[in-house]
Amino acid sequence: MATFYKESNNETAQDLYDKSTLYLAEMLSYAQKYSCVVDFSFAEKAFYGKVNRNFVSIEPNAIAQFKKLPNSQGIAGSAEVMSFVADAFAGLSRHFQRSIQIGAIRKDDPYLSNLVAFDGYQKPSVAYSNYFNTLTQALSSVKNQKQINIKDFDEFLDFFIDFSKEVGSRFPVTKSGYIRSRFNSLMNSGLAIEVSDIVYENDNEKIESFVNSHNFEYYLNACNSYGFMVDVRAPWRIVADIDSIAMRDFSSRYGYRNPDSVLLTAFKKSHDSGFREFSQQLLSIYNTIVDVYTEFENCGDKVKAIIVEPRQYTIEQINNLYDEDYFIKLYCMLRLTEEEDKHSKAKQDQIITDTLNLSRAKDLRTALGRFERFVSQPFDYRGSLSYLIREQEKREDT
Repeated sequence: MATFYKESNNETAQDLYDKSTLYLAEMLSYAQKYSCVVDFSFAEKAFYGKVNRNFVSIEPNAIAQFKKLPNSQGIAGSAEVMSFVADAFAGLSRHFQRSIQIGAIRKDDPYLSNLVAFDGYQKPSVAYSNYFNTLTQALSSVKNQKQINIKDFDEFLDFFIDFSKEVGSRFPVTKSGYIRSRFNSLMNSGLAIEVSDIVYENDNEKIESFVNSHNFEYYLNACNSYGFMVDVRAPWRIVADIDSIAMRDFSSRYGYRNPDSVLLTAFKKSHDSGFREFSQQLLSIYNTIVDVYTEFENCGDKVKAIIVEPRQYTIEQINNLYDEDYFIKLYCMLRLTEEEDKHSKAKQDQIITDTLNLSRAKDLRTALGRFERFVSQPFDYRGSLSYLIREQEKREDT
């Protein structure tokens, strides 16, 4: 067992708290000295690479250019990130190679001499699918524990909504909610690279292999020079700072005029695809958790067992049974739950009504876009969603 820093989570709660506090204090002392050392679990930085300037959930766009990293561990070139990030890492890696040649750094450091990419971009769609499967299993377990029987989609929706209201703020259901959550890794942004395979829970090895390395402060300065931030809680994870001058230079080579251009072009809003897949996801959950069950009916002095087979549906039947307005209402309700009920019930009803009215007056894309912009804010707007719409229109007219 480590004396000062935890090596795993297999210690007492008090020891884990004390040791984690010591580790964080050590790293934050570097953050005070080096601006590139960032705590990505704190305040708005927790949303970095996950939301745009309006705090709306985003994910890498299919049209974004990706490139294999030039110095990958294992299968050659297996890790990839956005092309401008790969170019910046290639420059950083060459910088370390030159520094070894001139004796500026020690060449025998296991991680901080010859920089190697151990991991890169992971598709958020795959990560969300895995998360959603786990959530579906949890939903099934709750159903079985409570001995709830479901014979059709109406009964399923009642159960699903109750479940979502209970856990939604901690375990989001929608794709937009997942993207913003702690379950969505920075590695899903296409902006992050890991230069080690150290176990996340092992704070002791973070200190021994990185912080105590003779090359560590050189590493921090080099990362800063090439436009990378260093994650406080995983110092081997470097993240492209799209606002930095150095990273702007690399991104401009791919036609990105500024950081906003990166966010608008290389990323897309997650709610567009999330809502398109919404009804299919609900049907998928239904098909996974419902099963045949037995009901007992009294027939005089006898009890008759009746086998009940839940109704089967196609996606076409679901979309015919429940119109678009229904799914908009349900989606908005889930998102409001996921954002921890910042608004009263009356306010939430008004927000949903405004969203429905806007979808009819304009189109669904506009309505959901305005809704997400409103509900995703880390602070409250004045008035209703209609207030936000009017204010936005005023800005667009000026």
